[in-house]
Amino acid sequence: MDKKFLRKEIQNKLKKISAFEKKQYENILYKKLFENEFFKKSKCIALTISFGTEIDTYPIIEKLLSEKKIVCSPICNKQTKEMIFYKFNSINELVDGYYGIKTPKEIKENIIEKENIDLILVPGVCFDKENFRIGFGKGYFDRYLKDFKGYTISLCFKEQIIQKVPRNKFDLKVKLVITN
Repeated sequence: MDKKFLRKEIQNKLKKISAFEKKQYENILYKKLFENEFFKKSKCIALTISFGTEIDTYPIIEKLLSEKKIVCSPICNKQTKEMIFYKFNSINELVDGYYGIKTPKEIKENIIEKENIDLILVPGVCFDKENFRIGFGKGYFDRYLKDFKGYTISLCFKEQIIQKVPRNKFDLKVKLVITN
């Protein structure tokens, strides 16, 4: 199976999950994440702002901000295919980015360098038992993570786990996948 087909197949599975089930699944994931030692001890956490069928990251952001942790999210440069992470102090600071996806404001003073990020919550469409993932197809995270020294965690629903993710030499696995 190729990645494009798998993305579509998993997205279709996710669309079939009822809003009630999705909320239940997310609550299980939040509990597991919030109990994770790397999550608890991290001072600076990077994550994407959820969109569409993705796991809702707003409750995670609210928890981190309430604990006075540094929270940052990427802005992607479509020309260079690079991500730059910007910190924000409130959900109200987020603005519409590409495709209506919320991002922090692009303020130079708010750039968080890679070496200052303790933990990245890495998004993905599907995952396998070895913690390899299929992302959304542009390779932003694989490029960013290739020399990242911190910890990586992905959250996913059981519907997103497959036997084996097709991979190439650029694909990287995350250190931990938390599922319901």
